[in-house]
Amino acid sequence: MGFRAKLALVFAALLIVAVSAISALEFERTTRMMVSNLSDAGISLVNQIFEQMRVTLGQHHGDPVTTLRTDPAIASSLRSAQAFTKGVVYARIDGVDGSLIAGTASTADSLSIRPFEELSGQVGGWFPLAQMRPLWGDSVYEINRPVEMNGKPFAVIKVGLSTALIEQEVRGTLKGIITVAIVGVILALIGGAIAGAFFLRPVAAIASGVEELTAGRGDIRVSVAAHDEFGTLAEKFNQLSRRIKNDRAQWETERGQFFNIFRSITDALLLLDARGHVLFANGEAQGKLGLPAGGLSDGRPLSLLLGKDHALNRMIENAYVIGSEVRDVAMELGRGATAMRVLVSIFSLGQGPEPPGLLVIVRDLEPVQELENVVNYSGRLARLGGLISGVAHQIRNPLNAMNLQLELLNEECAQGKPVEARVMKVRNEINRLDEAISALLRFMRPEQLKLANIELGDLLHEVGKEVERPGITVKHELESGASIVTADRALLGEALRNIAKNAVEAMPDGGEIEFETQLSDDGFVEISIKDHGQGIPAEHLSHIFNLYYTTKEGGSGLGLSLALRAVDLHYGMMEVQSNPGAGTIVKIKLPAGNSLEQQLPSAASIH
Repeated sequence: MGFRAKLALVFAALLIVAVSAISALEFERTTRMMVSNLSDAGISLVNQIFEQMRVTLGQHHGDPVTTLRTDPAIASSLRSAQAFTKGVVYARIDGVDGSLIAGTASTADSLSIRPFEELSGQVGGWFPLAQMRPLWGDSVYEINRPVEMNGKPFAVIKVGLSTALIEQEVRGTLKGIITVAIVGVILALIGGAIAGAFFLRPVAAIASGVEELTAGRGDIRVSVAAHDEFGTLAEKFNQLSRRIKNDRAQWETERGQFFNIFRSITDALLLLDARGHVLFANGEAQGKLGLPAGGLSDGRPLSLLLGKDHALNRMIENAYVIGSEVRDVAMELGRGATAMRVLVSIFSLGQGPEPPGLLVIVRDLEPVQELENVVNYSGRLARLGGLISGVAHQIRNPLNAMNLQLELLNEECAQGKPVEARVMKVRNEINRLDEAISALLRFMRPEQLKLANIELGDLLHEVGKEVERPGITVKHELESGASIVTADRALLGEALRNIAKNAVEAMPDGGEIEFETQLSDDGFVEISIKDHGQGIPAEHLSHIFNLYYTTKEGGSGLGLSLALRAVDLHYGMMEVQSNPGAGTIVKIKLPAGNSLEQQLPSAASIH
């Protein structure tokens, strides 16, 4: 239905409502007035008959009933009331026992008579149909008045009133209302059509412009000569059209840049709509997931391209159902030689429980692992640089001391002084230099790892018993899934003992050491050794892995360095977190299960 027809219908509906309301009020007023006039006529007739009875009975002193029956004035009054009063069907006087005293008996007995109060109550309602129903047809309603004589009931005056005349007037009134309503509706439709033709010209122009704008035909301008609200609307539309054109150009540019960025990313990227259809798939997604290239996957369901039982498709379906994001979930795609371990992240493109689309990122873990190996190797090189710096410092100090002592020894020999003390000092510096070189050789000595599948819990309980003493308690929180690692038991045990020994020394007043293991998502077992001791100041924390570095009196500075070397040999990672006064946590991450076999050189063996 067009706007013009709607406008005409609105005019017609408003006029119908107005005519209906006025007609209802007029109909109510008319019917009430008709019923009121009929009631007044009936009540007046009853009062006249009562007055005639009073006069007649006052003039005769015989039997009242006989007097009323034989009195010609009473009979004439009743006959004239029925003959000459409009709407009167009968007028009679009945005894208290219901017997006829005067009036017409046969007419009254043949009618269905209802009390006049019933008619008054129905007409007094607010609903027009309820008012019309009792007046639509010829019905007889009775008005009566009891008559007493000497304080006792004597007779009843009854007057029957017909609604036949009112019915004719009601029909006439209703015909007039319907005629006015029809004429009003016709006029309203004509007025609505004329107004629509007048007002819809600018609306039609704006609507045409909207259609062209929707079709993407560029800068659309609407010309409206009016200077009213339609003119303002047309100007606003022209401004909106220019803005949409600019925004569309910018959007096309950004869209191209966006997809270029997607194409350059080495991760597999998928854009899906709310139905799971592919909107975009970069080259990595096509290659790693086996999607058709050349845009053939666009617009097609991903479940059809991958298969409903594909692991990635099941994860995406769960993301649609749950409505939550997925971050870095490890999974394996493919089987056998083509199997590929990946990290999958799924992000919603909108808000709400039913996302309008999803961004799926599939990251191959192989290059990530290679990058981690490079980073670990770089870390080892950096630690080796620090080691060499520390070794140079440890060797330079004794050499300087020996050089000084030799100069003094030369002078004292020339003066003939005893030289035993100087020779002893040179010997001490030589011993000191020997210890530094021995520690260096021990640290740098190649290790032939004797690998075996060891029970990590047993090894931690063994280390805990060795360091446990009065005042020092050991607590174990070991995860069952992180119990087996492939390692050199002796070398790993020595590293754990050095760390546990440091934890004991950090709590001179006693305390608790916590051993904890858990299996991380990246395939490593994480070992945590926590104490509640003095902690390590921030200025010392960055040097604790340097060879010979120590802040303890009499310390060698080898414990943590050797522990770090042992962890490095197992292709693991080691991290220290410490807050002065709150304690220290040492975290060691080792490859879980048998995954270390794939990273070791061929010279290593597992026993």
